Amino acid sequence: MELYIKEIKHLFSKGSNLSDDLCFNSSDISIDSRTVQTNQIFITIKGENFDGNNFIQEVLKINPLFIISEKKIDNQIPYAHVDSGKQFLIDLAKLIIGKTSSKKIAITGSNGKTTTKNLITHFLRGKVGNQDVAATFGNFNNDIGLPLSIFKMQGNEKYLVLEIGTNHPGEIRELANIVRPHIAVITNIGDAHIGNFGSQVEIAKEKKQIFYYLNQEDIKILPDNINFFSDLNNSKGQLFIVSSDYSNQANRLNYEYLGLNKIKFIYLDQEVILNSPVEGSHNLQNFIIACAVLINLGFDLHSFADGFKHFSGTAGRFNKISMKNNIDIIDDSYNSNPTSMSSAIDYLSGSQKYKILMIGDMGELGELTEQYHDQIVKKIKESNIDSILAYGSSITRALSKLKNMKKDIYYFDDIHHLIDKSLKLIKKDTIVLIKASRFMKFDVIASELKERFK
Repeated sequence: MELYIKEIKHLFSKGSNLSDDLCFNSSDISIDSRTVQTNQIFITIKGENFDGNNFIQEVLKINPLFIISEKKIDNQIPYAHVDSGKQFLIDLAKLIIGKTSSKKIAITGSNGKTTTKNLITHFLRGKVGNQDVAATFGNFNNDIGLPLSIFKMQGNEKYLVLEIGTNHPGEIRELANIVRPHIAVITNIGDAHIGNFGSQVEIAKEKKQIFYYLNQEDIKILPDNINFFSDLNNSKGQLFIVSSDYSNQANRLNYEYLGLNKIKFIYLDQEVILNSPVEGSHNLQNFIIACAVLINLGFDLHSFADGFKHFSGTAGRFNKISMKNNIDIIDDSYNSNPTSMSSAIDYLSGSQKYKILMIGDMGELGELTEQYHDQIVKKIKESNIDSILAYGSSITRALSKLKNMKKDIYYFDDIHHLIDKSLKLIKKDTIVLIKASRFMKFDVIASELKERFK
């Protein structure tokens, strides 16, 4: 969005030497000294492991349009002085949102945020055009990433689709205050980041904050099988439910799984059977929730039949790729938690092919790390999986504790050794699931296998 300094100078808490008539585009804002370009704006951010204020001299070499700094610098340099670069990002994002008339959709949940956001965005762009839909870039869903996504807006879009994440208490309310959504969604309540919250009860309290700024006419969307449904519904906004228990109500999207990735939808007097564009039971729920959002944007069920054509899934998020020799690779390497791991194992176990699980540690579980890994290993033991390739201290410890697995299990202390072994195991009619938390870097495995078997 194009802005003038005079529109934002009240955000410069410690002053500025910038001209009121200086015009800039918010899409040119950068917080990364390595990628900022000439005539862009560099904002210094101080984090736990870095301090952007220390890179000002380096940035000056590429002649930025101006700098927003937490430190006072040479007055000959065009800059504004602020108490906190991070707070400036938030305040500027609020200002930009306030200048738009976009219909705003906000999505949170322990799992499925990005896939749900991508499904909605794909459909809307197919119906109204790319230029009329803005969305979270990748998974930029925290108190830095969300403002950076908003800065990419032009300001005249019809729809704004944003995901809101959290890894500490209070973050969702802060982000909801930026967005002030017209439609707010909670996909599920699970165990992601439970090490930072202590319990699912506390996670649910945090997720509920996405509804905090809803007005009376705004919509909140919940699946009726979500944990803590009553507590979550005790909040602002008009409830819209997705449910597998049929009831002919205007605030209810009914669905029925028909198998083979088919879903029957019923909404008021409309009924349609659709093929889900995404695989896995957890992703089917994401698809259903995306359809509920679209109904509340005025689209009817029959428009969904062609609205999700060519949806290619999301890299690293249960993205199933069919390769030569009837080999399927499911790239679920982006992240992992007990809920998503359990669902993925169920899907893999149900295949008729030779089943290989490449599994790594789940992160951010705190004191519950051992307990949750033990639970996952018990589920693996009861599954129909043929071979397990394990990398990571927590999952290796859990697997080695359990006796009589009656499966082929291989342990690795080097990810490249795991890849080498997998190339010997994968044969015709094989399905491979690659899943671990992001810090395990299982995307390296996925990239290598996709290249080898393309």
